Amino acid sequence: MTARRADSAGSAACGVRPDEGGLRQVSWLAAGTALSRATGFVRTSVWAAALGLYTVGSAFSIANTVPTVLYTLLAGGAVSAVFVPQLVRALNRGEAEGAAYADRLLTVIIVVLGPATIGAVFAAPVLAGLYAGKGWSRAELDLAAAFLAWCLPQVFFYGVFGVLSQVLQARGRPGPMMWAPIANNVIAIAVGVVFLVYGSAETGPQPDAVASISTTEIALLGGGASLGVVVQALILVPALRTVGYRFRPRLDLRGSGLGRSARLAVWTLVFVAANQVAYSVTVVIANTAGKAAEGSAQWAAGLPTYTNAYMIMLVSHALVAVSLANARTRSMSDASVRGRAAEAGVAVGRSLRDAGRVLVPVAAATAVMAPTVTRLLFPGNPVPDTLYMGLVLACFAPSIVIYSAQFLVVRGLYVLEDTRRPALVQLLITGLQILLAVLAGSVLPPEWVVAGLAASFALAYLAGLVLSVRLLHRATGEPGLRGLAVSYGQNLIAALPAAGAAWIISRLVVEQWGPGLIAGAVALLSGAIVFCAGYKTVSQVFENAVHGENAP
Repeated sequence: MTARRADSAGSAACGVRPDEGGLRQVSWLAAGTALSRATGFVRTSVWAAALGLYTVGSAFSIANTVPTVLYTLLAGGAVSAVFVPQLVRALNRGEAEGAAYADRLLTVIIVVLGPATIGAVFAAPVLAGLYAGKGWSRAELDLAAAFLAWCLPQVFFYGVFGVLSQVLQARGRPGPMMWAPIANNVIAIAVGVVFLVYGSAETGPQPDAVASISTTEIALLGGGASLGVVVQALILVPALRTVGYRFRPRLDLRGSGLGRSARLAVWTLVFVAANQVAYSVTVVIANTAGKAAEGSAQWAAGLPTYTNAYMIMLVSHALVAVSLANARTRSMSDASVRGRAAEAGVAVGRSLRDAGRVLVPVAAATAVMAPTVTRLLFPGNPVPDTLYMGLVLACFAPSIVIYSAQFLVVRGLYVLEDTRRPALVQLLITGLQILLAVLAGSVLPPEWVVAGLAASFALAYLAGLVLSVRLLHRATGEPGLRGLAVSYGQNLIAALPAAGAAWIISRLVVEQWGPGLIAGAVALLSGAIVFCAGYKTVSQVFENAVHGENAP
């Protein structure tokens, strides 16, 4: 392992083609993800400007969070991680068997999630109270419950989208599932713009903020958010027809293979339940801290600040790690079916190195440029709010690498049909994350708690990553923890001087021009140029040094 990898990282991060494999294999998927995330940024920015980052914004954040949590708990983890390999196995036995398996799976999802979604809608006040944390008034809880009742139908359509996406992926057509969320974002943007033009809501911490939004406006926002998810699911139907799949409801489950899949999914459900418990605790602590900070802090320090920074962190993860996993899951599943576990391990190791070449420098750049990024992404919110969000994003920066690597390793273990050990590792991560989150909520001043929550996330997943890599290495012989650390370390050493130079340049621009949006754009652009140039230069120095040592 040489500095050539670090140079490849600089090339990838700065627009030059990476080494063999790299992201060329996933360019179409990454393009869809990039556009989806770009429209997602616009959506989030519009809604943050419309609702603010305080009481009304926090109430809607709860409503938009709970459906995802419920879907993931009920079916999401099993659908995405366990059933794709099982669909591949069914397809390998014949087209008819593959279609029958998909029909049964979608039927089960509809039968399970339909009644569960209806029940959740009636339980909206209880769910809102669970996630709001301490310090919320009855009127504020009622607002969160009203938003939530309109958003909870998303649970059912997330389930439909999840199964249809995995049917496409199992048939080697993952592209549409990466592009479909764009339609969801476009609808949400339109709803947000309509509200900005014709509606009104108090976006600050004022005590009467709840009274500023009407029942009709609640229906517009919550119903519009759910409509986007409906369209996101239905837009996959034409793509399924192109691969020859048409859904036929089936409940003849005996001997279908779903029982075996369900047994595998038990540990996956433990995995996702642990993950969602940790996230739910984080939501409650963030909401409590945000409410406590309203009287003293000079910036918004609650759930919307945390979730927006978290969303930005996930962009690089989705562009690189998720695209790599979606592109290679089918080939890894085929290798596992044929008993070639070592081949699957090699593929995971290659994905980890490919991801690291891009994500390590991106994480370093994010750490120093985060306040500028959040200021530009949320121009409709007060400067102190967006700058603090940037600090939270900087605390999330290590997770860009750590969380993505953990995701890829766990996907590799799932392909090998090992769902038990990833679940046990996730229980460790959950316990550590909750411990650190509670510590942050207890020790830190309220206005600094969400920054502590972001750092807690990174530390917990780092511990899980070390253990997960060791487990995969025992099963397949790849990847080696030491080799992976050396590869990432080389990229980090090359990135640090470049990140320092980028920070200096961006600070000089802001100090000279002030905190305005134009100055921010210039600072970000100049910082990015300096980072790419510096990173590539340092990488080249490393490569020349290695070549010099190897010269006769």
